[in-house]
Amino acid sequence: MSPAERQLIRAAPRPAEGFTSVAASVRGLRLHIRQRVDSGSSAPVWLLLHGLAVSHRYLMPTAAALPGSVFVPDLPGFGLSDDPDGVLTVEQHAAVVADWMVASGLRGVNVLANSFGCQVAVELAIRRPELVASLVLVGPTADPAAATAGGLVRRWLRDLFREDPHQIPMILTDFRDAGPRRIWRTLGHSVDHRMECRIPLVDVPTLVLRGQYDPIAPPAWVTEAASLASLGAAADVPGAAHNAVTTAGAAVAGFAQAHAALPADEHRMPLDHDTSPAQARRLAERVLQDWNMTDRTEDVLLVTTELVQNVSKHTADGGELRLRRQDDAILIEVTDSDPHLPQVKHSAPTVAGGRGLLLVASTARRWGSRPVRWAGQAGKIVWAEITRRRPG
Repeated sequence: MSPAERQLIRAAPRPAEGFTSVAASVRGLRLHIRQRVDSGSSAPVWLLLHGLAVSHRYLMPTAAALPGSVFVPDLPGFGLSDDPDGVLTVEQHAAVVADWMVASGLRGVNVLANSFGCQVAVELAIRRPELVASLVLVGPTADPAAATAGGLVRRWLRDLFREDPHQIPMILTDFRDAGPRRIWRTLGHSVDHRMECRIPLVDVPTLVLRGQYDPIAPPAWVTEAASLASLGAAADVPGAAHNAVTTAGAAVAGFAQAHAALPADEHRMPLDHDTSPAQARRLAERVLQDWNMTDRTEDVLLVTTELVQNVSKHTADGGELRLRRQDDAILIEVTDSDPHLPQVKHSAPTVAGGRGLLLVASTARRWGSRPVRWAGQAGKIVWAEITRRRPG
Protein backbone atom coordinates (compact mmCIF):
# COMPACT_ATOMS: atom_id res chain seq x y z
CA MET A 1 0.00 0.00 0.00
CA SER A 2 1.16 3.51 -0.77
CA PRO A 3 1.33 6.25 1.90
CA ALA A 4 -1.66 7.94 0.22
CA GLU A 5 -3.69 4.73 0.46
CA ARG A 6 -2.81 4.34 4.13
CA GLN A 7 -3.99 7.89 4.79
CA LEU A 8 -7.24 7.24 2.94
CA ILE A 9 -7.86 4.10 4.99
CA ARG A 10 -7.52 6.07 8.25
CA ALA A 11 -9.45 9.16 7.12
CA ALA A 12 -13.06 8.44 8.18
CA PRO A 13 -15.08 10.27 9.29
CA ARG A 14 -13.06 13.16 7.80
CA PRO A 15 -13.46 13.95 4.08
CA ALA A 16 -10.70 12.59 1.85
CA GLU A 17 -10.27 12.22 -1.92
CA GLY A 18 -13.92 13.03 -2.54
CA PHE A 19 -15.20 10.55 0.05
CA THR A 20 -17.32 11.65 2.99
CA SER A 21 -18.97 9.84 5.87
CA VAL A 22 -22.75 9.85 6.24
CA ALA A 23 -25.05 8.10 8.69
CA ALA A 24 -28.34 6.36 7.93
CA SER A 25 -30.92 4.89 10.28
CA VAL A 26 -31.81 1.34 9.23
CA ARG A 27 -33.96 -0.93 11.39
CA GLY A 28 -33.18 1.19 14.41
CA LEU A 29 -29.42 1.04 13.83
CA ARG A 30 -27.08 3.86 12.84
CA LEU A 31 -25.28 2.69 9.71
CA HIS A 32 -22.04 4.41 8.69
CA ILE A 33 -21.47 4.81 4.95
CA ARG A 34 -18.31 6.07 3.32
CA GLN A 35 -19.34 7.48 -0.04
CA ARG A 36 -18.36 9.51 -3.06
CA VAL A 37 -21.36 10.77 -5.02
CA ASP A 38 -20.76 11.89 -8.61
CA SER A 39 -24.20 12.66 -9.98
CA GLY A 40 -22.79 13.93 -13.27
CA SER A 41 -20.85 10.76 -14.08
CA SER A 42 -22.03 8.19 -16.62
CA ALA A 43 -19.92 5.50 -14.94
CA PRO A 44 -21.73 2.60 -13.22
CA VAL A 45 -22.64 3.02 -9.55
CA TRP A 46 -20.71 0.74 -7.19
CA LEU A 47 -21.51 -0.69 -3.78
CA LEU A 48 -18.62 -2.31 -1.86
CA LEU A 49 -19.17 -4.80 0.98
CA HIS A 50 -16.45 -5.69 3.46
CA GLY A 51 -15.50 -9.04 4.97
CA LEU A 52 -15.46 -10.53 8.45
CA ALA A 53 -13.83 -8.58 11.31
CA VAL A 54 -12.95 -5.63 9.08
CA SER A 55 -14.75 -2.52 7.79
CA HIS A 56 -14.96 0.02 4.99
CA ARG A 57 -11.34 0.95 5.72
CA TYR A 58 -9.62 -1.86 3.85
CA LEU A 59 -11.90 -1.41 0.80
CA MET A 60 -10.88 2.20 0.25
CA PRO A 61 -7.96 1.56 -2.16
CA THR A 62 -10.39 -0.20 -4.50
CA ALA A 63 -13.16 2.36 -3.88
CA ALA A 64 -10.86 5.25 -4.76
CA ALA A 65 -9.77 3.54 -8.00
CA LEU A 66 -13.35 3.13 -9.26
CA PRO A 67 -14.87 6.02 -11.24
CA GLY A 68 -18.25 7.56 -10.55
CA SER A 69 -20.38 7.12 -7.45
CA VAL A 70 -19.14 4.60 -4.87
CA PHE A 71 -20.81 3.57 -1.60
CA VAL A 72 -18.98 1.63 1.13
CA PRO A 73 -21.14 0.87 4.19
CA ASP A 74 -19.94 -0.62 7.46
CA LEU A 75 -22.11 -3.64 8.21
CA PRO A 76 -23.91 -3.54 11.61
CA GLY A 77 -21.47 -4.27 14.42
CA PHE A 78 -18.38 -3.43 12.36
CA GLY A 79 -16.36 -0.29 11.74
CA LEU A 80 -18.22 2.90 12.64
CA SER A 81 -21.74 1.43 12.48
CA ASP A 82 -23.82 0.72 15.58
CA ASP A 83 -23.73 -2.65 17.30
CA PRO A 84 -27.00 -4.58 17.02
CA ASP A 85 -28.31 -6.41 20.08
CA GLY A 86 -27.36 -9.77 18.59
CA VAL A 87 -24.96 -11.03 15.95
CA LEU A 88 -26.55 -10.84 12.52
CA THR A 89 -26.63 -13.74 10.08
CA VAL A 90 -25.62 -13.43 6.44
CA GLU A 91 -29.26 -13.07 5.47
CA GLN A 92 -29.89 -10.39 8.11
CA HIS A 93 -26.90 -8.36 6.92
CA ALA A 94 -28.23 -8.56 3.36
CA ALA A 95 -31.65 -7.36 4.55
CA VAL A 96 -30.12 -4.34 6.28
CA VAL A 97 -28.13 -3.43 3.16
CA ALA A 98 -31.26 -3.83 1.00
CA ASP A 99 -33.33 -1.58 3.26
CA TRP A 100 -30.63 1.10 3.18
CA MET A 101 -30.35 0.87 -0.63
CA VAL A 102 -34.10 1.26 -1.07
CA ALA A 103 -34.18 4.25 1.30
CA SER A 104 -31.23 5.79 -0.58
CA GLY A 105 -32.77 5.28 -4.01
CA LEU A 106 -30.04 2.87 -5.12
CA ARG A 107 -31.17 0.30 -7.66
CA GLY A 108 -29.40 -1.73 -10.32
CA VAL A 109 -25.93 -1.10 -8.88
CA ASN A 110 -22.76 -3.13 -9.34
CA VAL A 111 -21.77 -4.85 -6.10
CA LEU A 112 -18.12 -5.63 -5.31
CA ALA A 113 -17.42 -7.64 -2.17
CA ASN A 114 -14.58 -9.42 -0.43
CA SER A 115 -14.52 -12.57 1.70
CA PHE A 116 -17.59 -12.73 4.03
CA GLY A 117 -18.99 -9.71 2.18
CA CYS A 118 -19.33 -11.95 -0.89
CA GLN A 119 -21.85 -14.05 1.02
CA VAL A 120 -23.86 -10.94 1.88
CA ALA A 121 -23.66 -9.80 -1.76
CA VAL A 122 -24.94 -13.15 -3.04
CA GLU A 123 -27.89 -13.06 -0.64
CA LEU A 124 -28.64 -9.49 -1.68
CA ALA A 125 -28.68 -10.50 -5.35
CA ILE A 126 -30.94 -13.49 -4.64
CA ARG A 127 -33.40 -11.73 -2.33
CA ARG A 128 -33.54 -8.31 -4.01
CA PRO A 129 -32.53 -8.85 -7.64
CA GLU A 130 -33.87 -5.46 -8.69
CA LEU A 131 -31.12 -3.80 -6.63
CA VAL A 132 -28.14 -5.59 -8.22
CA ALA A 133 -26.87 -5.30 -11.81
CA SER A 134 -23.72 -7.42 -11.43
CA LEU A 135 -21.46 -9.00 -8.82
CA VAL A 136 -17.69 -8.98 -8.37
CA LEU A 137 -16.76 -11.50 -5.66
CA VAL A 138 -13.15 -11.19 -4.47
CA GLY A 139 -11.89 -14.14 -2.43
CA PRO A 140 -15.38 -15.46 -1.53
CA THR A 141 -15.91 -17.55 1.58
CA ALA A 142 -16.59 -20.23 2.49
CA ASP A 143 -14.86 -22.86 0.38
CA PRO A 144 -16.74 -26.15 0.93
CA ALA A 145 -13.35 -27.84 1.33
CA ALA A 146 -12.77 -25.80 4.52
CA ALA A 147 -16.33 -25.24 5.69
CA THR A 148 -15.58 -25.21 9.41
CA ALA A 149 -14.55 -22.41 11.72
CA GLY A 150 -11.24 -24.17 12.38
CA GLY A 151 -10.58 -24.66 8.69
CA LEU A 152 -11.16 -21.00 7.91
CA VAL A 153 -9.03 -19.82 10.84
CA ARG A 154 -6.14 -22.02 9.73
CA ARG A 155 -6.35 -20.58 6.21
CA TRP A 156 -6.59 -17.05 7.60
CA LEU A 157 -3.41 -17.57 9.65
CA ARG A 158 -1.59 -18.76 6.53
CA ASP A 159 -2.82 -15.68 4.69
CA LEU A 160 -1.44 -13.30 7.34
CA PHE A 161 2.11 -14.15 6.31
CA ARG A 162 1.32 -13.27 2.69
CA GLU A 163 -0.23 -9.84 3.34
CA ASP A 164 1.38 -6.41 3.36
CA PRO A 165 2.35 -5.73 7.01
CA HIS A 166 1.23 -2.11 6.60
CA GLN A 167 -2.30 -3.47 7.05
CA ILE A 168 -1.69 -4.49 10.67
CA PRO A 169 -2.77 -1.19 12.33
CA MET A 170 -5.97 -1.16 10.26
CA ILE A 171 -6.75 -4.80 11.08
CA LEU A 172 -6.18 -4.24 14.81
CA THR A 173 -8.49 -1.21 14.75
CA ASP A 174 -11.22 -3.18 13.00
CA PHE A 175 -10.81 -6.14 15.39
CA ARG A 176 -11.17 -3.78 18.34
CA ASP A 177 -14.31 -2.19 16.89
CA ALA A 178 -16.00 -5.53 16.24
CA GLY A 179 -14.87 -7.45 19.34
CA PRO A 180 -13.92 -11.15 19.57
CA ARG A 181 -17.45 -12.37 20.40
CA ARG A 182 -19.01 -10.79 17.31
CA ILE A 183 -16.16 -11.96 15.10
CA TRP A 184 -16.37 -15.56 16.32
CA ARG A 185 -20.15 -15.80 16.04
CA THR A 186 -20.16 -14.17 12.61
CA LEU A 187 -17.58 -16.74 11.56
CA GLY A 188 -20.08 -19.41 12.60
CA HIS A 189 -22.77 -17.81 10.44
CA SER A 190 -20.32 -17.69 7.53
CA VAL A 191 -19.64 -21.43 7.82
CA ASP A 192 -23.37 -22.24 8.06
CA HIS A 193 -24.12 -20.30 4.89
CA ARG A 194 -23.52 -22.70 1.99
CA MET A 195 -22.28 -20.59 -0.90
CA GLU A 196 -22.13 -23.58 -3.23
CA CYS A 197 -25.89 -23.89 -2.82
CA ARG A 198 -26.64 -20.16 -3.06
CA ILE A 199 -24.52 -19.03 -6.03
CA PRO A 200 -26.61 -21.03 -8.55
CA LEU A 201 -29.60 -18.90 -7.54
CA VAL A 202 -27.86 -15.67 -8.59
CA ASP A 203 -29.12 -14.40 -11.93
CA VAL A 204 -26.75 -11.51 -12.70
CA PRO A 205 -23.31 -11.48 -14.37
CA THR A 206 -20.79 -12.58 -11.75
CA LEU A 207 -17.00 -12.22 -11.79
CA VAL A 208 -15.11 -14.24 -9.17
CA LEU A 209 -11.62 -12.93 -8.38
CA ARG A 210 -8.88 -14.19 -6.08
CA GLY A 211 -5.48 -12.88 -5.14
CA GLN A 212 -2.79 -14.98 -6.77
CA TYR A 213 -1.52 -16.14 -3.35
CA ASP A 214 -4.86 -16.32 -1.49
CA PRO A 215 -5.09 -19.52 0.63
CA ILE A 216 -8.62 -18.73 1.83
CA ALA A 217 -10.11 -18.84 -1.67
CA PRO A 218 -7.92 -21.35 -3.57
CA PRO A 219 -8.10 -21.74 -7.36
CA ALA A 220 -10.34 -24.82 -7.31
CA TRP A 221 -12.99 -23.05 -5.23
CA VAL A 222 -12.94 -19.87 -7.31
CA THR A 223 -13.29 -21.90 -10.51
CA GLU A 224 -16.17 -23.85 -8.99
CA ALA A 225 -17.88 -20.70 -7.75
CA ALA A 226 -17.71 -19.11 -11.21
CA SER A 227 -19.04 -22.27 -12.84
CA LEU A 228 -21.99 -22.36 -10.44
CA ALA A 229 -23.12 -18.86 -11.47
CA SER A 230 -25.48 -18.67 -14.42
CA LEU A 231 -23.30 -15.92 -15.96
CA GLY A 232 -19.96 -16.52 -14.26
CA ALA A 233 -16.28 -15.87 -14.98
CA ALA A 234 -13.09 -16.11 -12.90
CA ALA A 235 -9.69 -14.41 -12.81
CA ASP A 236 -6.60 -14.00 -10.61
CA VAL A 237 -5.24 -10.70 -9.29
CA PRO A 238 -1.45 -10.94 -9.76
CA GLY A 239 0.77 -10.56 -6.71
CA ALA A 240 -2.05 -10.27 -4.16
CA ALA A 241 -3.27 -12.47 -1.32
CA HIS A 242 -6.73 -12.54 0.30
CA ASN A 243 -6.96 -8.77 0.84
CA ALA A 244 -6.51 -7.92 -2.82
CA VAL A 245 -9.03 -5.09 -2.38
CA THR A 246 -6.48 -3.41 -0.10
CA THR A 247 -3.11 -4.26 -1.59
CA ALA A 248 -4.11 -4.30 -5.28
CA GLY A 249 -7.01 -1.87 -5.36
CA ALA A 250 -6.24 -0.47 -8.81
CA ALA A 251 -6.01 -3.96 -10.32
CA VAL A 252 -9.27 -5.09 -8.68
CA ALA A 253 -11.00 -1.92 -9.87
CA GLY A 254 -9.71 -2.55 -13.38
CA PHE A 255 -11.16 -6.07 -13.42
CA ALA A 256 -14.44 -4.73 -12.01
CA GLN A 257 -14.77 -1.95 -14.58
CA ALA A 258 -14.07 -4.35 -17.45
CA HIS A 259 -16.68 -6.74 -16.06
CA ALA A 260 -19.32 -4.00 -15.79
CA ALA A 261 -18.54 -2.74 -19.30
CA LEU A 262 -18.69 -6.08 -21.13
CA PRO A 263 -20.88 -6.09 -24.24
CA ALA A 264 -24.22 -6.97 -22.74
CA ASP A 265 -25.84 -10.28 -23.51
CA GLU A 266 -28.55 -9.07 -21.19
CA HIS A 267 -30.56 -5.85 -20.95
CA ARG A 268 -32.96 -4.87 -18.16
CA MET A 269 -35.69 -2.29 -17.80
CA PRO A 270 -37.54 -1.45 -14.56
CA LEU A 271 -41.31 -1.58 -14.98
CA ASP A 272 -43.41 0.87 -13.02
CA HIS A 273 -47.14 0.33 -12.76
CA ASP A 274 -47.66 2.93 -15.49
CA THR A 275 -44.85 1.79 -17.83
CA SER A 276 -46.34 1.53 -21.29
CA PRO A 277 -45.76 -1.43 -23.62
CA ALA A 278 -44.49 1.12 -26.15
CA GLN A 279 -41.54 1.94 -23.86
CA ALA A 280 -40.71 -1.76 -23.54
CA ARG A 281 -40.95 -2.20 -27.31
CA ARG A 282 -38.51 0.66 -27.88
CA LEU A 283 -35.97 -1.04 -25.62
CA ALA A 284 -36.49 -4.38 -27.40
CA GLU A 285 -36.03 -2.78 -30.84
CA ARG A 286 -32.80 -1.09 -29.78
CA VAL A 287 -31.44 -4.28 -28.21
CA LEU A 288 -32.23 -6.37 -31.31
CA GLN A 289 -30.39 -3.82 -33.45
CA ASP A 290 -27.37 -4.01 -31.13
CA TRP A 291 -27.44 -7.79 -31.39
CA ASN A 292 -27.92 -7.76 -35.20
CA MET A 293 -31.05 -9.87 -34.77
CA THR A 294 -33.70 -7.66 -36.34
CA ASP A 295 -35.21 -10.59 -38.25
CA ARG A 296 -36.93 -11.55 -34.99
CA THR A 297 -38.28 -8.09 -34.22
CA GLU A 298 -41.95 -8.82 -34.91
CA ASP A 299 -42.09 -11.89 -32.65
CA VAL A 300 -40.03 -10.31 -29.85
CA LEU A 301 -42.18 -7.17 -29.82
CA LEU A 302 -45.40 -9.17 -29.74
CA VAL A 303 -44.29 -11.32 -26.78
CA THR A 304 -42.77 -8.34 -24.95
CA THR A 305 -45.99 -6.38 -25.30
CA GLU A 306 -48.16 -9.18 -23.94
CA LEU A 307 -45.93 -9.90 -20.94
CA VAL A 308 -45.44 -6.23 -20.01
CA GLN A 309 -49.16 -5.51 -20.28
CA ASN A 310 -49.83 -8.22 -17.70
CA VAL A 311 -47.65 -6.39 -15.16
CA SER A 312 -49.74 -3.20 -15.39
CA LYS A 313 -52.98 -5.20 -15.36
CA HIS A 314 -52.28 -7.51 -12.43
CA THR A 315 -49.76 -5.79 -10.11
CA ALA A 316 -49.61 -2.52 -8.25
CA ASP A 317 -45.85 -2.07 -7.86
CA GLY A 318 -44.29 -2.86 -11.23
CA GLY A 319 -41.47 -5.28 -11.94
CA GLU A 320 -38.66 -5.76 -14.46
CA LEU A 321 -38.25 -6.67 -18.12
CA ARG A 322 -35.14 -8.64 -19.04
CA LEU A 323 -33.93 -9.53 -22.55
CA ARG A 324 -31.13 -12.08 -22.75
CA ARG A 325 -29.23 -13.32 -25.80
CA GLN A 326 -28.67 -17.09 -25.70
CA ASP A 327 -26.83 -19.40 -28.10
CA ASP A 328 -29.94 -20.23 -30.12
CA ALA A 329 -32.71 -18.04 -28.73
CA ILE A 330 -33.73 -14.68 -27.34
CA LEU A 331 -35.03 -15.05 -23.78
CA ILE A 332 -37.69 -12.56 -22.67
CA GLU A 333 -38.42 -12.48 -18.93
CA VAL A 334 -40.83 -10.29 -17.00
CA THR A 335 -40.68 -10.32 -13.20
CA ASP A 336 -43.41 -8.96 -10.93
CA SER A 337 -44.67 -9.21 -7.36
CA ASP A 338 -47.84 -11.19 -8.12
CA PRO A 339 -47.17 -14.77 -6.93
CA HIS A 340 -49.98 -16.33 -8.98
CA LEU A 341 -48.59 -18.24 -11.94
CA PRO A 342 -50.40 -17.53 -15.23
CA GLN A 343 -52.53 -20.06 -17.07
CA VAL A 344 -53.65 -20.06 -20.68
CA LYS A 345 -57.35 -19.32 -21.00
CA HIS A 346 -59.25 -20.63 -24.01
CA SER A 347 -61.86 -17.88 -24.39
CA ALA A 348 -64.92 -18.14 -26.58
CA PRO A 349 -64.67 -16.28 -29.91
CA THR A 350 -67.32 -13.80 -28.76
CA VAL A 351 -65.37 -12.84 -25.61
CA ALA A 352 -63.03 -9.86 -25.99
CA GLY A 353 -59.49 -10.13 -24.59
CA GLY A 354 -57.90 -12.92 -22.56
CA ARG A 355 -55.83 -14.34 -25.41
CA GLY A 356 -52.45 -12.82 -24.57
CA LEU A 357 -50.82 -16.04 -23.39
CA LEU A 358 -52.24 -17.93 -26.36
CA LEU A 359 -50.36 -15.48 -28.58
CA VAL A 360 -47.20 -15.96 -26.51
CA ALA A 361 -47.53 -19.76 -26.65
CA SER A 362 -48.06 -19.78 -30.41
CA THR A 363 -45.17 -17.39 -31.08
CA ALA A 364 -42.48 -18.62 -28.69
CA ARG A 365 -40.45 -21.78 -29.01
CA ARG A 366 -41.07 -22.35 -25.32
CA TRP A 367 -42.61 -20.35 -22.51
CA GLY A 368 -43.30 -20.82 -18.82
CA SER A 369 -43.29 -19.27 -15.36
CA ARG A 370 -41.67 -19.86 -11.99
CA PRO A 371 -41.98 -18.38 -8.49
CA VAL A 372 -39.28 -15.98 -7.27
CA ARG A 373 -38.67 -13.43 -4.53
CA TRP A 374 -39.14 -9.90 -5.86
CA ALA A 375 -38.96 -6.60 -3.98
CA GLY A 376 -38.84 -8.54 -0.72
CA GLN A 377 -41.99 -10.55 -1.34
CA ALA A 378 -43.30 -13.55 -3.25
CA GLY A 379 -43.50 -12.97 -6.98
CA LYS A 380 -42.99 -14.70 -10.29
CA ILE A 381 -41.11 -14.67 -13.58
CA VAL A 382 -42.95 -15.28 -16.84
CA TRP A 383 -40.56 -16.13 -19.66
CA ALA A 384 -40.56 -16.97 -23.36
CA GLU A 385 -37.87 -18.05 -25.82
CA ILE A 386 -37.82 -16.84 -29.42
CA THR A 387 -35.65 -18.89 -31.78
CA ARG A 388 -32.72 -16.75 -32.99
CA ARG A 389 -33.07 -17.49 -36.69
CA ARG A 390 -36.14 -18.27 -38.71
CA PRO A 391 -36.07 -21.85 -40.06
CA GLY A 392 -35.36 -22.43 -43.71
